[in-house]
Amino acid sequence: MDTFNNNFGFPGSVIKEKYLEELQSDFRILSEIVLNQIALTQKLLESNLDEEVLNEITRNEKIIDSLDLTIREKVINAIILFTPRATDLRKIMAYHDITISMERVGDQIQNVAGFLKKTDLTIEGFEEYRGHLDKMLVYATNMLKNAIFSFTGLSHELAYETIQMDDKVDKWDKKMEKRLAEAFKDKVLSRQAILNIMYITSISYNIERVADMAVNMAEAAIYLVEGKDVRHHKKEEKKPPLQP
Repeated sequence: MDTFNNNFGFPGSVIKEKYLEELQSDFRILSEIVLNQIALTQKLLESNLDEEVLNEITRNEKIIDSLDLTIREKVINAIILFTPRATDLRKIMAYHDITISMERVGDQIQNVAGFLKKTDLTIEGFEEYRGHLDKMLVYATNMLKNAIFSFTGLSHELAYETIQMDDKVDKWDKKMEKRLAEAFKDKVLSRQAILNIMYITSISYNIERVADMAVNMAEAAIYLVEGKDVRHHKKEEKKPPLQP
């Protein structure tokens, strides 16, 4: 039964559907901007002194923050206005959770851009790390794209696949610290070289966190499709259910 009254002569269910469509549209815009942020950051790996790219990343971050607030407000309003049933409530709460993760990705990408701006990869011994970081960023981006599609396309198989991909980024992040320590041990380093080591470690960590957020989003997609909360399950348990 329709419990939502309105002054426009439309059934409450019609307004509810339009509201959910707006949520979906806002999330799609948010996703596109965040993915564009990552593409811009990849450009910085090639030339970290491109002020135009840095300025665009800063402008986009403000849009991401604004969309984050807009979506979360709409989620609260939807719960208050429509007293949604279980299926719709799962969808609404999934949008809430995945939007938080997406906003954090935006923050982490801005961190990466900030550290890249201060890193001088032309110093001897550091050039190879451009490729290592790019490989990590590409992989984390693929995880993020998979997570977004698993949510918007209601594909729990892709969501489970995204979760299983996370180990590789974790290993690369840990390996980055060891590689830096071994490459520069017993060497006299300039101030910028020491800063480079700190910045590269921080960039690697933030990229690893992007991958973690992709996992969070994949878990939200599983909750939406299956109604199952897998956030606190062991990774080996986070596999798609067997098909008959």
